Amino acid sequence: MILSKIWEKKIFFRVIKTLLFFLISISLLVIIIDFTVHGVKIFTHNLSSFLLVVRYYVNLIIIQLNLFLSLTFLLASIKVLADMNIHHELTALRMAAISSKKLARPFFLIALILVGISYINFEYLYPNALNFKDNFKEKYLKKTKYEKKIHPNVIYLENNIRLVYQKFDIAKKELLDVFIIKTNSDIWHAKYLYLDQSMAHGKFVDHLIRNNAYFEKEKSYLTFAFQDIKLDKNTFVFAPLENRSITTLYKQSLSQTICPKEKNELLANLYYKIIIPLIPLLIVFCTFPFLIAFSKNISIFYICTFSIFGLVIFYTIMDSALIFSESSSVSPHIIMWIPIVGITLFFRKKFQKI
Repeated sequence: MILSKIWEKKIFFRVIKTLLFFLISISLLVIIIDFTVHGVKIFTHNLSSFLLVVRYYVNLIIIQLNLFLSLTFLLASIKVLADMNIHHELTALRMAAISSKKLARPFFLIALILVGISYINFEYLYPNALNFKDNFKEKYLKKTKYEKKIHPNVIYLENNIRLVYQKFDIAKKELLDVFIIKTNSDIWHAKYLYLDQSMAHGKFVDHLIRNNAYFEKEKSYLTFAFQDIKLDKNTFVFAPLENRSITTLYKQSLSQTICPKEKNELLANLYYKIIIPLIPLLIVFCTFPFLIAFSKNISIFYICTFSIFGLVIFYTIMDSALIFSESSSVSPHIIMWIPIVGITLFFRKKFQKI
């Protein structure tokens, strides 16, 4: 068994209980704040229902779960180790010849569990939750149809066809306002493009042909079947990069037909979703040496303050690195890993001393 000692199990379950307390408290706080902002719109809508509202808030928690797990684990670790320090439990364990390495074992075990939950969340729950939230806000919470600018998205297919579209509805499997660019002189436009397992079907389709420096509409169709468009069965290929799972991003980044800019975007989002779940391990690595230090002047307030600010700053740096990687010619292999490698090297000596 990984935790064979009674004191290890006691620390493990104490951290778990404290973590769950903070997790439930923060989740309820987020729900209350969101409900005060959007509650009137939700319940005054003709199509809203109680179960739909419950689904919305469950998905809202799932979207923020990775952040909440990191924050609550940080608070729980500080709370438990601070109490053990105040009540001299750490001193008693040290007097019993228990090393700092053994003391850190329950915390690293919990951190590994949280890392696994975060990866599962990013792979299976987060994409569906984010798409549900986007569709829910589109139907119930949107103020006006001009509230948000819709930027075009580009998909590069295997046969060098590019799809430029404004929006993808996962429930209907429908692309809105699509340009199918086959060559520089052969462009099709469809108001709606419906997807199935074999081919794409367009509605209100125009065929545009280049004539010298201009494009002319050659023919229009009420419906048209694009037999040469081969579609990925994974519908999340048309979802925004943020809404895609880790395996989807990885498979798409291996494609040989995408341009360098799109590959950088795919790799940046892939590395982001690989690095963010590792934060609980980083928390133990950075905060544990300060919390078990023998000192009469140890300040839990300053440790807690600097830890929370450090967590917020790290998330901010990672978001900035993601934006920079997507828009820069510098490889995401370098940019995305600099923050976590730099922090690890900075705190390495402090952790080795214990």
